[in-house]
Amino acid sequence: MFEKRLCGCCSGANEIFIGGTESDIKYIENYLSNIRALDPIEIAILPNPINLASINSNILNEIIDVGLFRRSIDFCFKLCREIYAVKIYPIKDDRYYIAQPPDDDIGGFYSSHILGYQYWYHAAFVVVLNSRVADKKLRTIELVRGVLHDYLHHSTFRSFKRAIRMPSISSKIAKHRIPEIYREQYGINFRNQGGLSYSSVSLTCQSPETINLNLLMDGVIILIVADLIKRFCDSYAFGNKSEIEKEILKEIILDQFDASILPSAFNFYKEIIEPTKLFIDRWGGQDFMVLILQAMISGELSKLKKFFEKETGIINAWEKKFKRLNFNLPFSF
Repeated sequence: MFEKRLCGCCSGANEIFIGGTESDIKYIENYLSNIRALDPIEIAILPNPINLASINSNILNEIIDVGLFRRSIDFCFKLCREIYAVKIYPIKDDRYYIAQPPDDDIGGFYSSHILGYQYWYHAAFVVVLNSRVADKKLRTIELVRGVLHDYLHHSTFRSFKRAIRMPSISSKIAKHRIPEIYREQYGINFRNQGGLSYSSVSLTCQSPETINLNLLMDGVIILIVADLIKRFCDSYAFGNKSEIEKEILKEIILDQFDASILPSAFNFYKEIIEPTKLFIDRWGGQDFMVLILQAMISGELSKLKKFFEKETGIINAWEKKFKRLNFNLPFSF
């Protein structure tokens, strides 16, 4: 089997392309390159979006404190290297679009209009906090949260394969077929060409003993970003802030907040963050979370598998806890 690994500094992402022939590899590379050559403004779902490359734009400077934003991102990158020993791949500024919310929307991370990171495009679309409810500094801190979240998703290891399908059952179907590719590995989880995931969604009901791996990765990113932001926003005083501003900041750094004021954030907390925290605490806390993040970024699961065998005393404990019974791992892993 042929495998092409793209260097992060060249591709802007942590990816490999896998195929049975050199032409498969070239096809996958061209397929993704053509999508990523497009202006991702088409993923925006609100009017007048601007991208972060508009750094000297008066509009962007009115929305956020650009200097604080850049300093905060740089500081968090440094902390990721020091605390988690991982490299973060930023999304290119001209592929990161932001927009202001409608008047009746709080905006921010839990806005119904947000799309977040899209791996096909290497791009993201997010919504900033509404200026009616949050001052400029809080809008900046909240955008830092969203950007770091998307950068970590962007930095999570991915492998792509060309879909291999059987001959079509009819000429009518065949003439409408187009070649396809699919994402086989994402961080510590896999899926096959039919879309079946290695890890079942129902596993989260059994947290803290086990958990759905996609949910776990999202929860880990939330926990890590909250920890990073706590380290630079202490100077943002709670005094002289409105009630909703105080609750938004508490939610960003995962302090207890008022669910009646931020119901969407509370639902997300109960569905994703809480089971993740329970699972992390059960299996080792901070050191275990570092191990998970490093596996997510590298795509290498051997240390995690050894960890669970040691902790449980069970051979192949990882597979027994997380693998769907009818899922077969690709032989290349």
